[in-house]
Amino acid sequence: MTLLTSTRRHTLAALLSLILALLWVTQALADTSYVVQSGDNLSRIAARFNVSVEAIVQANQLKDPNAIRIGQTLIIPDGQPSAAPASGAATSYTVKSGDSVARIARKFNVSMDELIRVNNLKTTVLQVGQVLIIPGATPAASVPADSVYGRVSGSEAFVAKVRAGLDWLQAHDADAFNRVNTYITIIRVSPYSDRAQAAPIRGGGCYVRALAYPDMPDRMVAVMLYHEATHCMQFATVGDILPKPAEVDAYSQQLAFMEKHGFPADEIEFYRKVLAYYQSIPDDATRIPPPDF
Repeated sequence: MTLLTSTRRHTLAALLSLILALLWVTQALADTSYVVQSGDNLSRIAARFNVSVEAIVQANQLKDPNAIRIGQTLIIPDGQPSAAPASGAATSYTVKSGDSVARIARKFNVSMDELIRVNNLKTTVLQVGQVLIIPGATPAASVPADSVYGRVSGSEAFVAKVRAGLDWLQAHDADAFNRVNTYITIIRVSPYSDRAQAAPIRGGGCYVRALAYPDMPDRMVAVMLYHEATHCMQFATVGDILPKPAEVDAYSQQLAFMEKHGFPADEIEFYRKVLAYYQSIPDDATRIPPPDF
């Protein structure tokens, strides 16, 4: 057996240390660790580190992917936290005051249905601070500061309800939303309990007195806004128009809109009766009272 000299021993020891260091660095580059925080789930963690849920499950030998706990340390294989989401990659978003599912979907150019599915949402009511996974996120251009969202005034509940109707329009019909955004200048609460109104503003623009009750479905707020925006469009493009043709045109377009989006049959039937009522009014009427049915 050959004895190693002191120099050789030191050389081999240094070489061995270098090899171990390289192995450690390689492992550190390949894997990382993450401590589970409040609100985390595997989907969010996977999106954050650009890895699959299955890879985390296998690396940690998790028997129940839904049973991770706060403070638990997970190995993230090939983990590389992403500073910014690439186009088409999932990311996360923390809900802020005033957010809604429709608004967040619009912000990231994803569908409401996909957002609901990926996050397992049982309700569209969101909580401030709630973390959502945004699938295939590609941030959209922000809504201009002068959009119709900023033209609503009144109580907090009224403004929130009108904006929910605007969200519904944005999510379901971009052209309808564009009509509302283009032709309505101001939205305030209607002084009447049974009708909304639109009126031209001297010098240009259109003023809408809107209905938006707390129990009013968002889709019906959207219909009301679309109807009044049609009157605003009449003022802008036609000018003076008699009440009968104005209402016949607005209710005809409203019904087409409702049928296009599959509204309940009883709601469509009611507005068919309203349209028939206005069609039966003499052409020379200067003011038409709303139907009493």
